Amino acid sequence: MNTDEDAELISKAKATAIKHMKDKYGLDVEITYEHKLPTYVAYSINFKGNVKGQKGQTFDISVDYKTQKTSDFIISSELEKVLLKKGYDMN
Repeated sequence: MNTDEDAELISKAKATAIKHMKDKYGLDVEITYEHKLPTYVAYSINFKGNVKGQKGQTFDISVDYKTQKTSDFIISSELEKVLLKKGYDMN
């Protein structure tokens, strides 16, 4: 796969991750790190990010670039507190 294809896959998956955070939790987030796994491991791109303007409210999320499904969602304790306060069940 060439880098243009990778860039397109990453861009689409990044948009999926940002949309997921907005749609599910009403959060505006920014992505600060991305890593595309080798295809022999998984069709997945891992992202790290934070709520805009809140560097301590961080999250990790993976997006399958073939299906655009999200998985492996991990959040910081600071972000968990905010989401619990908003009424989200984090279990």
